[in-house]
Amino acid sequence: MRLLWRLASRLTANLIMTHGPVQPGAVYLSFDDGPDPKYTERLIALLAEHNAKASFFLIAELAAAAPDLVARILSSGHSIGNHSMSHPAMYRLGFTAQWQQIDQGDTVLQGLDPGHQHAFRPPNGRITWAALLNTLLRRRPMVMWSIDSMDYKLDAEAVVKRLRSRPPTGGDIILFHDDGECALLALQVLLPEWKLAGLRFLPLECAG
Repeated sequence: MRLLWRLASRLTANLIMTHGPVQPGAVYLSFDDGPDPKYTERLIALLAEHNAKASFFLIAELAAAAPDLVARILSSGHSIGNHSMSHPAMYRLGFTAQWQQIDQGDTVLQGLDPGHQHAFRPPNGRITWAALLNTLLRRRPMVMWSIDSMDYKLDAEAVVKRLRSRPPTGGDIILFHDDGECALLALQVLLPEWKLAGLRFLPLECAG
């Protein structure tokens, strides 16, 4: 039993990514729950102002409904990842239904961004054994994060304060969301500060 636990721990440690490649000053902005027709386009414009690239973990049914917006994300130099087909509470689903959520999401993204491997990020950050097994057998990484902006429960001022108290360093993956205005308002303040601190913003190559 102890040997099996050690093997499982080793496999999951290699499978789950919480940091990107450590390069001087490189951090990795990531956005969940889009694409959103109201906010994603504005976010892309803000990132372009600061020559910042990011990774967008898309809800596939929203991506399928907005192919032009997904094309805009990709043509702007960002990468995309799989955030499931419809963003259910995965831990409440059976094994087969979880696999369908991941695989159907991947099929949609392959149609919009063919020829690329799309990393998976579980809805709500809830990792399940079914999702782990899927990503292992499909040979795609599961991407989490090292810094949570908490933009889904805090206002923009509080997010700025939170991220100033824990500034990102090389390799950090920062979690934001692009289905609301909070990340946009916070990054309007933070991106200039981070650039002055010598940070640069790259997409995750495995998410695209």
